[in-house]
Amino acid sequence: MTRSSRTSTARLLSLGALLLGVVLQAGAVRAQDPQRANVPPTAEVRQLVTFLFAPGRAEEARLIYEKSLRPLYSAQTQLLRFRAYHETESPEPLDLIVVSSYAGMAGMDAASAGLRRPGADGITALQWYGTLSAMTQSHHDEFVLMLPGLGDSRAAAADTTASLTVFEYVRVTPGSQAAFERLLETRLRPFEQANTPLRWSETGRLLVGDGWDYVRSFGVRSLADWQAYRIALWQGSIWPALGPLIVAQKTIIVRNDPRLGVR
Repeated sequence: MTRSSRTSTARLLSLGALLLGVVLQAGAVRAQDPQRANVPPTAEVRQLVTFLFAPGRAEEARLIYEKSLRPLYSAQTQLLRFRAYHETESPEPLDLIVVSSYAGMAGMDAASAGLRRPGADGITALQWYGTLSAMTQSHHDEFVLMLPGLGDSRAAAADTTASLTVFEYVRVTPGSQAAFERLLETRLRPFEQANTPLRWSETGRLLVGDGWDYVRSFGVRSLADWQAYRIALWQGSIWPALGPLIVAQKTIIVRNDPRLGVR
């Protein structure tokens, strides 16, 4: 076996295991963090997987999701929903973000068993992810604990159009998580619902991620609407209180692909 083959095989196994919910470390993070004690174990958890495919392979990968993986996900009763997004504007290269939602990590564990069973074509999800791995330049996985009191969960779940979605990653100053969430609840969310062109917004805490504390997602109709929201936020009375709590932000704008959605 060549070095390239060994690398591809190792990446295949790693990718497949992560995507099927073998994430014991995420449960450990949740159990050890006292700030998560007020969130029930069945609160929605989402897995976000970001892919950068080899040149010319993105459409082939999308077809694998549409024709082969989507039916496998649809058969999992533990899956709350599945969404897929294509890059529109991003500071880092990406082709596809897939988001699967479950009732807690326990729901993810239960679904992983079903995803190990072969589909109608006799191929398991793990085998399909092996095929995807061979055409992938890079990928990364994140697990997010959603905060239902800080989002329009029903509106977001019902949005199956080919609209724009903004993912905004936030890192806050050490020890300011409670203050950040309180400010979102008491001031920012009412402002977003009353004074901006957002269709909906949601907020989640990172269970597994590369240094970010939160990921917020927003539904917008256009890039102009996103600009209008940011300007309104910066020029309003909330930003002087919110800004000092934020150490870093990363914003990615993508477009929903209704052909790949489940529920």
